[in-house]
Amino acid sequence: LTGFVLLIPEENAFIRLLVATLICSFYAVVLAVVRPYKRVEDDCLAVATSFVLLLFFLTANWTTIFLGIIERSSVDTADAVLGFDNLSGIINS
Repeated sequence: LTGFVLLIPEENAFIRLLVATLICSFYAVVLAVVRPYKRVEDDCLAVATSFVLLLFFLTANWTTIFLGIIERSSVDTADAVLGFDNLSGIINS
């Protein structure tokens, strides 16, 4: 269903992540509003899993931004912009 994201060239990986994040957030909102399942528990589980997927995409966005800032500038600039100076806290947790 979202395979069209692969049509975006790999050189634009951040654009791919942005599109995936937008689709995931839109899908989570639609799930919360439409409530397509009969049982409330199923609706809550669907919204929760969409939210977790959205958090994964946001984490990937943040790490991509962090690595881009380090590549173009320095760790101090990345720390000033994002508030962390290495990815070990994100990757190891």
